[in-house]
Formats: sequence, structure tokens, C-alpha cells
Amino acid sequence: MGESNQFPFHLSLMKVNDVPPQISDYLTLFLMLNGSMTVTTAGKDYKLSRDDVLVINPRQQFQIQSSEKNLLLSLRISRSPITSQFKENWLPYIECSTSQQSKLVGTKKIQQLREALVHLMAAYFKQNEESELEVYQHFFTVLTQLVKGFKKEVVPALQVKSEIADDRLAQLLELIQKSYDQPISLEALAESSGMSYYHLSRSFKKHVGVTFTEYLNQIRLMHAAEALILTTQSVIRVALNSGFSNAKNFHQVFKKHYGLTPANYRKKYSLANAQAKHSTEITDYQEITGAAALQELAKYLVENDIEDENAAIEQHLQLVLPKELQSEFHSSKKIIKIGPAGEGLANGVQRELCILQKDLGFDLVQFEGFCEETNFEDDVLLVSEYILNNQWFDFLVKIQLKPMIQLYLPENFTSKEEVQLWCDKQLKIMRHFLNRYGRDEVNQWYIQWSLPKVSGCWNEDNCWGYRYFYRKLKQLGSSSKLGLMSLRSLDEEEYEQYQAFIAEQGAQHCLPDFISFHADPYASTLIKDEHALRFKEYQQEILNRVKSVINASQSENDSIFSKWAPELFLTDWNTLVGEGNTFSGTFFRSALILESIVELSKEVTGIAYWLNIKVKERQTHTREDSSLSVFLYEELRRPLFFSLRFLSHLKGELVARGDGYILTRNQGQFQLLLYNSSYLDPFDSVDTLQVQYQTKKMKIHLSELPVGNYLIREYVLDKDHGGIYNDWIRVGGQAELDHELQKYLEQKIVPRFELKKEQIDSFGYELETILTLNACQLYLFQPLY
Repeated sequence: MGESNQFPFHLSLMKVNDVPPQISDYLTLFLMLNGSMTVTTAGKDYKLSRDDVLVINPRQQFQIQSSEKNLLLSLRISRSPITSQFKENWLPYIECSTSQQSKLVGTKKIQQLREALVHLMAAYFKQNEESELEVYQHFFTVLTQLVKGFKKEVVPALQVKSEIADDRLAQLLELIQKSYDQPISLEALAESSGMSYYHLSRSFKKHVGVTFTEYLNQIRLMHAAEALILTTQSVIRVALNSGFSNAKNFHQVFKKHYGLTPANYRKKYSLANAQAKHSTEITDYQEITGAAALQELAKYLVENDIEDENAAIEQHLQLVLPKELQSEFHSSKKIIKIGPAGEGLANGVQRELCILQKDLGFDLVQFEGFCEETNFEDDVLLVSEYILNNQWFDFLVKIQLKPMIQLYLPENFTSKEEVQLWCDKQLKIMRHFLNRYGRDEVNQWYIQWSLPKVSGCWNEDNCWGYRYFYRKLKQLGSSSKLGLMSLRSLDEEEYEQYQAFIAEQGAQHCLPDFISFHADPYASTLIKDEHALRFKEYQQEILNRVKSVINASQSENDSIFSKWAPELFLTDWNTLVGEGNTFSGTFFRSALILESIVELSKEVTGIAYWLNIKVKERQTHTREDSSLSVFLYEELRRPLFFSLRFLSHLKGELVARGDGYILTRNQGQFQLLLYNSSYLDPFDSVDTLQVQYQTKKMKIHLSELPVGNYLIREYVLDKDHGGIYNDWIRVGGQAELDHELQKYLEQKIVPRFELKKEQIDSFGYELETILTLNACQLYLFQPLY
């Protein structure tokens, strides 16, 4: 971000190599986010490492040197008044350094300053029309922390004038600062001001903190040091121009203050020398802005765990367990998506599917068409012509995962004969599977007739092909369910075609057994801009359209329609996600996903998820970090995996359900699920100041539990226990995952687990817990007999 007049300060994030000596009118604050560097100022070297803070006051010369990778947050605050209410040169003198021996001083104040700085940075680099007030809020918080915690009462010469209440003394100080290069004596100043010599001497020491001579020397030394750095004047000329009467006195005073002789000081800090030294370097530092700056900040927040639990929302629950039986807890069928059928032959895909079946028990696997065989017309069929399909479907039968086969009629057909030949080819494969596996197996399969991939609309051949395939499939004696891909958006033309298609198929007695639909608010940029932040409303609106056609048909007098009750499947959807590569991993959303699944399960038969991001990327040819997949790739589980595992524990009676909790009872055992879903804009997900207000403190009392001893299992799923991004950052961040790192993360990224034994009396059981942004917690109560 370049220099801007919008704010009275400039904030930058830099990777620093060397910055030559310089002097500015800004108050400059450095915070090391990573690495180390050496800042030289006022004759001292400050070695700054991670989390160190250093303030450079206006008119102080400094330079920076570093020989390793680093990341520096630099805040430069202008001395110009922010408003008319601020006096000129309003900035006080700040003394703040955490390096070397001062690391143990003011730890709490330093930490507060660090947090204020990173909050300011988050607001600053995501500037938009709504964020200006937020930026100023954090800026004034930083100023407050600096002034309250690090203001120095005894200040150097140039900082004193604005601190003096005595008008006559303030005028004398201004005169000294303007006439420092002329002969000045305390006697002459006393006479010109009408004060006695002794009174002025005492007042000067009392209000300024140093004697008149010390103050005058500070003024002269400051200008002399600047001249030595910025000019090539001789040392004696610098001394005389700065107000010193002779070279000997100048050398003595200068060395006492800076620890170096004037000549050595020039040799070490000369701007001309520094520029010559660095003339062969292309850049001295690299400034980072925008999304890249926020990504670096996200890593810093993760690593420093900047949270504020005191700002949490509080929720108190009193849950009374009823003695009578309750209705069953309903969960939807789980569908896993893998793209084309051929993906199912890959070893990695089959390994992941085996894990799903073992740990989560999915119901269906959705894929496109059948595996493409390599047979030729003149083959001598010593073995089956469906070798690849046999391998794939044999595997599915073995792991008891039922197929949902998507059929896409090719769009280049120009006649019903071509459509019929294509349908007969698919029916031949189905007949083969009936013979291979039997009706009991094949009758549990789902076949989805889908909208054309390119045109996305129905034509006459497509409608005819659906009816032809429907009738022939039923004539096979198969009870396989043939369904329809209906709506993929809120497009009005698509909705009208769906209505017309259902009406036509009803008249032809070919109504689908199930209906699928999509509700992905990120399907296109246009849809995202309008619906992403209100994704649940978007999903509900599409679902309402799907159901409205069913309901309207059922109200018809025709008995075919009146008995029609198709299953509903949501086969492509999403929640709030991060924006682009920077934010896709930072927005932890397990509770958001979990809550969506729970609510959708009330209205749909099944919900689909992608197996991993790579199988989807091979279809979309775009990055899919933010898609709803249970694996990243290989066996690296994403938070969705653990959200589904938590839900799989909810069985039996639904005892209680409300905002952020579900309680079930199954054969004497109890399952309590807590979640803190947040609809915070993912763009704020790296801004902990925003996130902290989404933390929830919960106090829960379970009463009427049967008295006795219980084994209680507690699972915690949050950004630090089950979230890939934070653990990835902690082991090196942004480095490509090699085999060793991947295997480590596969073992490391799991929910936190605790096991304890409790005796529960007539009072019941009480627990207190804290849920961070989109965290989930599961408690399993098992009575011990």
C-alpha cells in the first residue's frame, strides 16, 4: 500500500534487508512478526527478534540491518494534529523497547500494544467503505496504549515545548530551538524575560527536567548529528554551525552523548556511505500489501493465539430429561461425490472410501456414468466386456456403498435413433449388473437423469430419452430408483422447464422416484455476490421451488400425482467460505457446516459432499480449497469429516434441541452436541478482534439424569483440534506437504479427547465450557453398571 492521505499515519508490512540511516518527522513503531534485525538509533544497537517492539521518536536518526528472512510491521504516525482539538506537535515522547534486558519490563502493556497493532493492521489492509471508522478505533487504541504505558516524563529537547504550561518558559524554549546556532546564555534569557537568573534556573530544571546547558547541548547535538549524516561539511564547520564555540568542547560533549567521536559517528552512519554501500543492491526492503499482508497476519494470530475470552457471549441451559419416550432423531442419508466413474478405480479414492465406510458409514456414492471400457467390436469375449466396471462395482458391493449414477445424454445427438442407441447401451450395462449381483442389490441403486452439462436445459430428445430409459429400466424387473436433476440455481427459465418437465412426465406416468437439486452460492461470481453471505436463504429458496412443483402436482386430481412422494437430495452446496487462496483455509467453519446439515436433514432425504478437493478440481479445473469435501487429499481429513463423525453419534430419541445444542438418548446412554455457529463474513476471519466476540461461554445443567456412575467422553473440534490450517502453519506453513509432513498431520489433526468418570446424584450434572468461533463439542454419557 502506497502513501495515503486518508489517515494520519502509514502502516506497512515489510521484509527488510537493509535500510540506510534516515531521519523523519514521524513517530515510528516497529513490531517484529518474524525473524530478526538490528535497529541502530541514538548510538545504540537494538537487536529485535520475534514479538519485539521498538519506538523511534520524531527527529531521531535510525538505520536497519538484517541478514536473515524477517517480517516487520511498521507504523509511522504524523506529528501533524489529527483534529483541530489537538495542539501542534501533539505527540509525546515515547520510550518503548522490548529487546535485550528490557524484555521482562511491562509484559502486559507490551502484549496489549501488540494486540492493538495487529487489530489495526487487519482493519487497515481490508479497507472498504465500512472500515474507516474501525481503522480509527484501532488507531486510537494504539495511541492510548503508547501514551498510557510508555510516555516518558523527562523528555529530550525537541519534545519539551508542548509539555510546558508556563507561557514565558515555553517562549524561551522556542527561542532556544530557533537560535541554537547563536551564542545564548541563561543570564541573557533571564534579563529578556524579566525573571531573575536563579528563578529561571530553578524553573528550567523543574519543568524541563534538565539544566539549561544540558538542554541547549541536546538541541545543538541533534542538529550536529543530522549534519554529520546528511552533509559532507567538515567536523569543525558542523560544530560551529551547530552553535559550539570550539572543536574541543564539541568533541567532548558529542562523545559523551553518542559514545563515538563526530568523525567515527559520520563514518558509521553517513547516509552517503550507506548509499554507496547499497548501490549494488536492487532493493533494500519489500513492502507487502492487501491480501498478502492479511495472510501473514493470519499466521501471526494463529501462532500467538490472540484471543479474548472475556468478550464471549454467555449462554445458560437448563435441560430436563423427560421420562417418557420422545420422537426419533432424524439424520439424512450421506452421499459422497467422486466425479466420473473412472475416478473410483484409483487406489487413493478407494482407500478414502474404505475409511468413510469404516468411520462414518456413508449411504451412497455419486459418480458420472460408467467406467469407459477399451473393448472393440470384433473382440473375442473370453471374459466380460465390462472388466473395469466390474472392478469398480465389485468394490462398492464389498464395502456396502450403494451407487448413485448420473447419466448425461450427449448433446451432439440429432435424432431419436441416436438417443435410443445410447439408452440401450446404458440399459445393457444395467442388465449385466442384475445378472452379476441380483435384484436385491441392484434395487438399492439410484440412477439420476441429469441436465445436459453444457446447455443446462431440456430439449425434446432429452425428455423423450428420459421416458424411454425409465420404461425400459422398469421392464427389466428392476426396482432401481430413477431420478431427476432438477434445479441448479434460481434461474427463472430453468424453473419453468422443470415445471413443464414434471407435468409432461406425470401425463406419461413416468414421474421420477427422486429429485436432486443444487444450491451452491459459489457456483458463479454473480450468484456469489448476491447470495454467499445469506447462503441458507439461498438454499431454502431453491428447495422451496423444488417442493412447490411437487406440492402443486400432488394437489391434482390425477391419482398418479396424488401418490407421488419423491425423495429429495441436495447434491451440490456450500456454506460461507474464504475468499481466494488467502482466506480459504483461515475460515474455520465446522459448526456452520454441522448446523446446516442438521437443518437440511429436516427437509431432504440425503446430502452430498465431495470426497476430496483433487477429484473436484479435475472436474472444475479451478482451485477447490473451500468446497465441502471430507478429505483434503490422501488420508488428510478436513473438519467436515469430524463434523459428520460428531453427528453420527446422535442416535435414538431426540430429547432436546435448540440454538447451538442437541441432546439425544439411545438405550440408556446420552449424547450432547454443542456448537457455536457464526455467520461472520469470512473476510473478517483473520481479524481476531472481530472473532473474539463470536466466542461463546456455555453453562449447562442436565437434570433428571438417572443417578449412578458414568463414563463421560468429551470431544472438542475447533481451529486448534481438527482444523488443518492452524496445524499446517505451526509446522512450517505454506511449505509444500511432503510425505513425512503429511503423515504427521494425518495423525495430529484430530479433535481433542478427554475421558473421565463421574458420579451423578439427584442434582444432575453441570458443565461449563467455552466454544470459540465455529467450534463443536460432543459429550457422551455412558452409565456404568
